[in-house]
Amino acid sequence: MPPNSTNGSIGVGAMIIFIALILVASVSTTVIINQAENIRDQSESTSDGLQNDLSRKVKMVGANIAGGVECTAQLWQHSGFTGWAVTFEVGNYNRGAMEGLGATDNDASSIIVGSGCNIVMYEGENFDGSWVASFGAGNHGLSSIEAAGAGNDEISSIKVMSFSLLLFLRLNAGSPSIMVDDISTSTTCQNGDTLSTDYSTLVDSGSRLVDDKNTFGEDVNIASGELIDYGMTVKVEMAFSFCVPTFDDRVEVTINVNYGSNSVTTLAFNSLDLGFDLFHQP
Repeated sequence: MPPNSTNGSIGVGAMIIFIALILVASVSTTVIINQAENIRDQSESTSDGLQNDLSRKVKMVGANIAGGVECTAQLWQHSGFTGWAVTFEVGNYNRGAMEGLGATDNDASSIIVGSGCNIVMYEGENFDGSWVASFGAGNHGLSSIEAAGAGNDEISSIKVMSFSLLLFLRLNAGSPSIMVDDISTSTTCQNGDTLSTDYSTLVDSGSRLVDDKNTFGEDVNIASGELIDYGMTVKVEMAFSFCVPTFDDRVEVTINVNYGSNSVTTLAFNSLDLGFDLFHQP
């Protein structure tokens, strides 16, 4: 074999190995770049999705006491819900009105308040007197009445109020359009050891825009499938069945958005009067 033949073979082999290494490196680099791009795309997609979820939000911009829930309260003569009983519908009853329904002045010791109701009892015969006591839904015996500051056999007038709130809602700044079916309201309360939630959707509650029309400008309630756009103000009545507030209560109302984020507003019930603005208080 010629002297340079071995060297030549080694050189060609080395060259082949070198080229193979370059090709492998090139392929590896391409794979790494592709993987990096996939990771980046997935990250951007996740980020966009998260941003979308966070931006899908509805906020409360107003709330008024609206009433409108049918309920009753039953006043009893004795502490254990016995003796004479008189049922009061929503309304204000001074001494004359109470006696007109069959109640006896200064002779009541217990009361059953129906779901959706809030009552205020007075020592005086015309919504006045030395004490005032408020109660939400439930059975209130003599011990509860006295614990609230009222007196036994001293009730001379009573107010029975139903509770619903008229809420005004808008999309949060930057939020995309949201289907009305994805928006609901809720609040949770505790009565002893029991947790209860008042929950309703905008469709079921009969919502409309502030001009009393739907999103198409028609004189009807907003229906399933309609979109709420940024800039629209929706009004909806939220009925309380379990979480009926009493005077000076603080109640958290949550605006829920499916596939989005929720907003929570604490409302202070510094008055129980119909039409009271809970959102813009002095």
